[in-house]
Amino acid sequence: MQHESLVKELSRFTTLPDKLRFLGVRIRQKYTNVERFSVALYQPATDKVRTFFTTSPMQEAISHYDFALVDAWSLRQIATQRHPRVINDLSQLVPPAQTGRVNPHTEKLVKQGWLSSYTAPLICGKELMGFVFFNSHSAYTFRGEMLQELELYSQLIAQLIYQDHASIRTLTAAVRSTMILCAGRDPETGGHLERMAQYAQLIAADLEPKWTFSDRQIQHLLLFSPLHDLGKIAIPDEILLKKGRLTAEEFKIMQEHTTRGVELLDEVIRNHGLEDLPDVEMLKNIVLYHHEKMDGSGYPRGISGEAIPIEARIIAVADVFDALTSERPYKEPWSIEAALEELERMAGRHLDTDCVEVMVNNEEQLGFILDQLQSDVVEA
Repeated sequence: MQHESLVKELSRFTTLPDKLRFLGVRIRQKYTNVERFSVALYQPATDKVRTFFTTSPMQEAISHYDFALVDAWSLRQIATQRHPRVINDLSQLVPPAQTGRVNPHTEKLVKQGWLSSYTAPLICGKELMGFVFFNSHSAYTFRGEMLQELELYSQLIAQLIYQDHASIRTLTAAVRSTMILCAGRDPETGGHLERMAQYAQLIAADLEPKWTFSDRQIQHLLLFSPLHDLGKIAIPDEILLKKGRLTAEEFKIMQEHTTRGVELLDEVIRNHGLEDLPDVEMLKNIVLYHHEKMDGSGYPRGISGEAIPIEARIIAVADVFDALTSERPYKEPWSIEAALEELERMAGRHLDTDCVEVMVNNEEQLGFILDQLQSDVVEA
C-alpha cells in the first residue's frame, strides 16, 4: 500500500463514510477475497462495543448491535494485547451439533456465508477506539503478506475515525468547557448527563426501523445529549438556583436557556470553524427543542407532535426519566417502576409515545445503566 498516495486520494472525499467505502473498494481491488470490512466502536463508560460502519449491502449488514466487551473474551484479548486475530474457518465455531452457547454475531456471519475473518484493534495513542473486522466468503483467506497490509489499512482506518471524531470532540469539549462555568450552579451532575446520553442511545437504537438512524447518527446523539442545557449558563443565579417556585416572569427568563443555548452553540461552531460538522443540525435541534411537548404546550416555539424533531423528543424522555430516578436536594429518587409509570402518564401529552414505549420495554437495560453510572443515584 502506497500510504502517501492513498491519503492523497482520500482527500477527495469529505465524509468519513465515503472515505471508508473508498478504502473498501481499494482493498477488494487488490485482494478480491476480502469482500468487506466493518467497524465497531468502543464506549469505555459502559464497556460496550457498538456497530458503527460496514461496507456490506444493507441486507447483509450487521448494524444497531452492541455487546459488553467483558462478555467477549476473544475481543478482550485483542484489545489487551493490541494484536490482530485471524480465524481461518468460522464454520468450525458453530458446528451443527453444538449445543452450548453460540456467539450470535459469529452465528449470523456463518449463516450469511462468511468463512474467515481478520480482526484488528483500532488504536490511537493509548486509546482503544474500537475494532475493524475484515471478512471473506472463503476459508483461509488471511495469510502471508496480506496480513501486514491489512494491519496498515487498520491503522489508516483508526486515523480516519479519530480525525472525524476530533471535530465532534472539539465541539463537545468546547461546549463542556463553557458549561463548567455552571459548576456549582446547576444541580444537574455529570452522572445525570452521562446516564441520559445512554438512555437516548437506547431509545434511538430501538426506533431505528422507523427513523432509519445510522449507527453514526446514534453515536453522535450519544455525544450530543449531555449538551442539551448549554443555555443555562446564561441564566442568572437567582433564577437558576431558586429553591422555591419561579414566578411567571422568572420562568419566562428560564425558558430563554433554549434559544440562548443555540446562540452560544453557533458562536462556538463559528469560532472553531466547525460549520461543516456532520449532524450539527441534530445538536441544534436538541438544544433548542428539548422542552417542547407533544400537545404544543412546551417552549420555546410551542410546536407539537411530529413537528418536534425526533432527537429532541428522545432527549426529553431520557431527561425526565433520569431526573425522576436521581436524588436531588428537594426529593428522593423514584424507583424505575414508578418512573416508568410516570412516563406512561405523560406519553402523548408531554412526551413522545414511541420513545416512552422503548423505555417501558427495556426496564432491565435501564437498571444496568443506573448500576453502571450511579454517581448521584440512591436506591429507592
